[in-house]
Amino acid sequence: MKIRERGLPDGWYPASDREIGDLIRTWRPDRPARNALAGIVPHAGWTFCGSMIADVLMSLGDDLESIVILGGHNPSGRPLIHYPEDAWDLPSGRLFRDVELTDQVEALLPEGFSPMAEQTVDNTVEIIVPLIAALLPGVKWAAWRLPADERAITFGEILAEAVVNSGRRTAVIGSTDLTHYGPNYGFKPTESLDNPVEWMEKRDMKLLEALVGFDGEGALKLAASEKSACSVGAAVGAMAFARDRGAGIGSILSYRTSRDVHPSSSFVGYGSIIWESV
Repeated sequence: MKIRERGLPDGWYPASDREIGDLIRTWRPDRPARNALAGIVPHAGWTFCGSMIADVLMSLGDDLESIVILGGHNPSGRPLIHYPEDAWDLPSGRLFRDVELTDQVEALLPEGFSPMAEQTVDNTVEIIVPLIAALLPGVKWAAWRLPADERAITFGEILAEAVVNSGRRTAVIGSTDLTHYGPNYGFKPTESLDNPVEWMEKRDMKLLEALVGFDGEGALKLAASEKSACSVGAAVGAMAFARDRGAGIGSILSYRTSRDVHPSSSFVGYGSIIWESV
């Protein structure tokens, strides 16, 4: 059995099951009367956005068998990246990969995808998995990092087909942060200087509204032209899955920035979305 170990250092998320439980209790996530099909979450350290991830996970219902995590940090034109390990060992428990669903998805992929195995440490997927283990133990996982181009939409459609064929209750989480603003990121346009927080929120909300309204092509264009998402492929992949599974218009659950936690002239936008059945 191939096991994937923790790759992110302490600071991204706690190092022990006890610490994870204590932190989750401070967030007090509850389980609303929802069975969301898919969602979008940020992927910064839990200090900044862990509670946002937990809220989306708790909106997925209590009858899940598998969760697919779609990560990013994968520019347009690059290959699809998949996670081939059989299980993931985490401080909050061991999660097993849904091998059958993975194989079904990849058997449906057309020419031009050719998945490559993940060989790096990447936060866009790993930051979510320990919360799945803590909040939804026993659920299986599968994960891919999607390129930031229209193949991400195609992938979401293929994933929806594979999930229907599997007959299992499966939800999808797309992982992206939003605008990276300030000198640390080399991005501080002149028009933003009067009120950078308000300026950034307006542009981030344009992207989130495109996603909740199933405008995947528009979201891809906004992310490219306005630099308003670091992993837009993951977001539009989750959106396409939700649309093909019959979701209604999505809901923006929350929006915040890293400045809310750590005041700085450089900060990042975070948003969360869910799509529910009509």
